[in-house]
Amino acid sequence: MSIQSQAAIPFVHPIYVRGVLDCLNSRGIRPSEVLARAGLSWQDLGDGKPLLDFSVFRRFVVHAVQCSGEPALGLIAGAMLQPYHSPVGIAAVTSPNLGQGLEFLSRHATLIFRSMHFQLDNGPRWSTLRIRPLRPLFETHVFVMQSIVGAHCRMVEAIMGRPVDELTVGLPYARPEGGDEPCLRYVRRVEFDQQCLTFQLPVDLLDCPSPSADAKAFDAAAQACQKMASELGHLEFIHRVRQALLERLTANPDLNALAPDLGVSSRTLARRLADADLSFSDIKNDLRKTHAAWYLQHTELSIEDIASRLGYNDHTNFSRKFKDWYRVPPSKMRQSLRSSQH
Repeated sequence: MSIQSQAAIPFVHPIYVRGVLDCLNSRGIRPSEVLARAGLSWQDLGDGKPLLDFSVFRRFVVHAVQCSGEPALGLIAGAMLQPYHSPVGIAAVTSPNLGQGLEFLSRHATLIFRSMHFQLDNGPRWSTLRIRPLRPLFETHVFVMQSIVGAHCRMVEAIMGRPVDELTVGLPYARPEGGDEPCLRYVRRVEFDQQCLTFQLPVDLLDCPSPSADAKAFDAAAQACQKMASELGHLEFIHRVRQALLERLTANPDLNALAPDLGVSSRTLARRLADADLSFSDIKNDLRKTHAAWYLQHTELSIEDIASRLGYNDHTNFSRKFKDWYRVPPSKMRQSLRSSQH
């Protein structure tokens, strides 16, 4: 794994990736192979883990589509997602009616897709949900759009308790050559070449009661969403701290020196890290430990140069700390890593 100074982009919750893996498994494809090719492990997909970085997600999508041989994999995987897979879905389907379910969904969908903007507009005749990516999706564009179509259609059907033939979907890409558009298998009306992904329903449907309405289940799911939002906020802030510290690691900044780069006071920085049960020294040590091993395995830098890059003025202090981390000196670690690589 290469060391990048460019800031990573938190993109999607592991819940979604697990859903795609379930789809692959149902098609006889071993999920572990796709994970390995994308540089992921099952440990990366726990609910308490941070959002997957977009660069990792891109690799995952490419390998998933290649292994499945199914260009419409995103749509199929999205349609297989069950509402109870996430607190967002549970709250939506246990809302009193379709309108409140869609409103909750539009406000909290960013807990799953962090880099998407969801906007619900209810006019005199139509209720329209517009979804726009906040950054280019590159080769994952159609995959992501189709997966949201599949998941949204499944969600609306679950809220109403029946197929929603009144739904019109606008797709932000051109009609495929030959006209064999997979979305037409799931939606009666599809419009192409739209400015963004849209879902349009007659506004009269919003008052339709949900057969699965449950006030207690809704309240519990809503509280779980608030907890998810708080945890994601902590994770994203920690990610910002790690990235800022990584960019200045050679200078070995302390908490007071780094806080202005993050736009907060040193007291706020310390408090927010403490809220996540972390300290500034914890993050610095973790970065040094991880990057020290990477430099030893993937570069020809001397021990002295590695120590300098990690902010140590004296390489003997670095070697002593390294031995505390790994129970072996850096030179022995380099030999071991090179041997296992061969």
